[in-house]
Amino acid sequence: MHTPDTPEAAPRKSRLVKAAEAFMAITLALMVIAVFSNVVLRYAFDTGLVIYEELSRLLFVWLVCIGTIVAAAEDKHLAFTLVVDRLGPRMLRHCRRLASALGLAILGMIAKGAWDQVLAGMHSFSPVMGYPLALGSAAILLMAAVMMILLLKEAAPLFGFHR
Repeated sequence: MHTPDTPEAAPRKSRLVKAAEAFMAITLALMVIAVFSNVVLRYAFDTGLVIYEELSRLLFVWLVCIGTIVAAAEDKHLAFTLVVDRLGPRMLRHCRRLASALGLAILGMIAKGAWDQVLAGMHSFSPVMGYPLALGSAAILLMAAVMMILLLKEAAPLFGFHR
């Protein structure tokens, strides 16, 4: 991964990435307010709002999933390249194909599991707020689906597909 030396060298962010970052900022702000308010209420008044606990948990799941998508879109996930940096071009291409295929398989399994949980959670509701529990699993499903699309787009040239 290459880090640009100047801000001008950084690629422009798409509107979707900017929207996702704004969503993450709002989500984080809401989480901070909810958790801080609950802490103050518990210590100062020996009470708390259970709704804030559920809200924080749901927002955290969405924050992590959207953050994972943004990191994938900007190619900012950690990569251990000690081995592949020493490979020749032909072997590197084979390793990238294998990594892409494995990544797609794993993301497919995550998407399948998340879909099953969405279906199971459609008729189950959170005890306090009453939202369908499928909302949490939907974040994971969205994350897996978008990351599969990003990986397919990145891996297409490795398999002979061009834009």
